Amino acid sequence: MNTVMLVIIAAAAAGIAVFLIPLLMELRQTVISLRKTTEERLNPALDELQAVLRNVNGITGNVNEVTEDVKRLSKSVGEIGDTVSGISTLVGNVGSSAAVRVISLRVGIRAALEYLITHLIRKGDRHEG
Repeated sequence: MNTVMLVIIAAAAAGIAVFLIPLLMELRQTVISLRKTTEERLNPALDELQAVLRNVNGITGNVNEVTEDVKRLSKSVGEIGDTVSGISTLVGNVGSSAAVRVISLRVGIRAALEYLITHLIRKGDRHEG
């Protein structure tokens, strides 16, 4: 009975081996073919992706340069605004100072003329009398 069981097990193992060997060989060929196809299709896509990434890096560098230029321009415009504000304040102060001087001169001239007229009239009154 043992011998019969051993023969059955040996026959089953041989049948499985006969079935599995071609199956494994076919599976190996399928994997090789799949890998080859994947490499053929994926490598160009990866190369193109690398080119795209290089372009994106270049664009990023350009954007960074432009951003720096815009920052410098913005700072310069701010400084120009500060300068214009300072000049405006200065002109306002000079204008106010000039206006004060003109008004003061006018008041001084008026006072002098009034004084002269008053004294001339008084002097005239003294000579007539």
